[in-house]
Amino acid sequence: MIRSDRQNEMPKGVDFLKWFAILTVLIISSISLLGLSVTFEKSWGSQGNKDGQFSDPQGLASDGKDFIYVADTLNHRIQVFDSTGKHQMSFGRFGSERGEFLFPHDVVVDSKGSIYVADSQNGRVQKFDNENKFVKSWGSKGAEPGQFDGPMYIAIDGADTIYVGDAFNQRVQVFDGEGTLLLTVGAKVDMFEAMNPGNLASISGLSVDSNGNIYVSDDIMRRIQKFDSQGNYISNWASTYEDNWGQPGESVVDRFGNLFYINKMTSMILVLDPDGNFLFEWGGVGTTSGLFTKPFNICVDGKDNVFVLEQLGNRIQRFKINY
Repeated sequence: MIRSDRQNEMPKGVDFLKWFAILTVLIISSISLLGLSVTFEKSWGSQGNKDGQFSDPQGLASDGKDFIYVADTLNHRIQVFDSTGKHQMSFGRFGSERGEFLFPHDVVVDSKGSIYVADSQNGRVQKFDNENKFVKSWGSKGAEPGQFDGPMYIAIDGADTIYVGDAFNQRVQVFDGEGTLLLTVGAKVDMFEAMNPGNLASISGLSVDSNGNIYVSDDIMRRIQKFDSQGNYISNWASTYEDNWGQPGESVVDRFGNLFYINKMTSMILVLDPDGNFLFEWGGVGTTSGLFTKPFNICVDGKDNVFVLEQLGNRIQRFKINY
């Protein structure tokens, strides 16, 4: 190491202010990264309709093992990749018949490898087996129990219970894997009533933790609400502009109960602890690695990888979570 007698000198004047500002930034960064950070590993995807290309993709899921599922919305199909981005298969096409999609908006996979697709403009959920063969569907357009008006978000818990964000009906409907309605959270209300805790003005993201707690993002009210497994309201994690939490979008919960969610205003990924306290954020607007062009969905796998899907960027980025 090269040493200098000037190393121990105290900066003076403007230099001191510069050093102080740099030191402050370093301290804040160290605190935010303490115990949690992410490392960019790779990305894949581009605009188009060939295998491995996307057009306005909006749904993303991991099977918890080695495969990533993408609802390739404007291509009206589901694509499957391994965790390195190698294309494995695609299924589905434009239409309203069995196995066809009309703007598939989200996707999840259960413990047996069955695939559930939120087929938004057909107003239904479709279920496929682990060989991508159609099994059944449920739902139709409407506001009655079991019907949908914009099934745009879908989540799954450890018991293979299916949660559907019925966006324009302002509710989350909960089903078993055969489509039997188990529970409803929320109801259609006006915007004044939607401000009350437990009510929803919109649904812009949906996730479930290992205890069955339900997290619903509401980008109109700029908050994330937490409900227990019976649909009872627990808490309201208000995300204010002053805190740069912005408009919450899609979310996912990791194995420690931390909530990762997309800030739609800043294209940042924010991480909150199980009590809703801020832990860490990364990202921003851009096209280089680690930046995002309208990030829309996010998922984690069983190997502490987090995947971010860019709707306008038409790509997936993979990051390693460092705990």
